[in-house]
Amino acid sequence: MKAKDFEKEFFAMPEKEQRKVLRKIMPVFCRNMMQDHGKVREMFSMVAEECGEPMANMVSMMGMMGRKRGGCCG
Repeated sequence: MKAKDFEKEFFAMPEKEQRKVLRKIMPVFCRNMMQDHGKVREMFSMVAEECGEPMANMVSMMGMMGRKRGGCCG
């Protein structure tokens, strides 16, 4: 499936179904990202840029928690 098709179908789903999809793909996504620290930084920068200051603050807080407790996805 092409990214554009997935995006279209994903946003057509009810919010509850979107959360189910995210719960299934996020563990694999996180495991893959954690293998390359550059990818992790790139992803968090992208999320902070796309979602604005509230998300940037949350990402920063998650980073601090990760240093203390071993990360959010590990």
